[in-house]
Amino acid sequence: MAIKGRTALVTGASEGIGFSIAEALVAAGAQVVLTTRREGPLAAAAQRLGPSASYVAGDMADTGTAERAVEHTVGVHGGVDLVVCNAGILIPGLLAQQPMSEVDRVIMVNLRGTIALMNAAVPALAARDEASVVVISSSIGRQPAAGMGIYGATKAALHYLVPTWAIELAPQGTRVNAVCAGITDTPGLRAGADAIPGLEDAVIATNLIKRIATADEIARPVLTLLDSDVSGYVTGSVWDIDGGYQRDRGGSAPARHTERNGEAHDAV
Repeated sequence: MAIKGRTALVTGASEGIGFSIAEALVAAGAQVVLTTRREGPLAAAAQRLGPSASYVAGDMADTGTAERAVEHTVGVHGGVDLVVCNAGILIPGLLAQQPMSEVDRVIMVNLRGTIALMNAAVPALAARDEASVVVISSSIGRQPAAGMGIYGATKAALHYLVPTWAIELAPQGTRVNAVCAGITDTPGLRAGADAIPGLEDAVIATNLIKRIATADEIARPVLTLLDSDVSGYVTGSVWDIDGGYQRDRGGSAPARHTERNGEAHDAV
């Protein structure tokens, strides 16, 4: 495995999919820098991962957060080999009714934040052999669902940007791919399940496997794409890890709000 001894930067890493990716990277022998906006959970996550993990707290809607995270990673570890763009939020709402403040917030974190991180990381990645980036997207970016239009649009935009980055960064030897995650068992989903009766049964009905993914089931394909020994010939791809989401055109799951009681959770 070509991950041992590498340095990885993972955003949205205090819980859910992001934490599982960071945990898998540490288990594979990588040094990992975590970011998310809430310092308390972030510090706790880094402590759980042990001496191989450090963190930079900040909101990915702020361009300075991306720059600080990359500067910290280079300063502490001497460079950046692997980047996982996982930070994302979902604020559901019907397109014609959603306040522009919510529209702006989702776009700033999910889309602009990812672009800012890539802009900050590209020079550092260029200095490393076999550098690799994985962007975490969502099945909602593939299949429209009522109440998730802005969130889905940001994820669909990432599906366009990933192969564009792959084309532009190929000359410097950096691979860029995406994992398009289906509904995953995360704290955000659990918060939604508490607030929306029948949510879990509804989302299970939308895929062929007839269950919700675990965060580890998303993390393992991410490591596959990061590992140049396994996927060194793969770039510009968007890999669906979604249990066959809506392949039979089942019903859409209800929208859920991932910000409750002032706390934000990873979105899928």
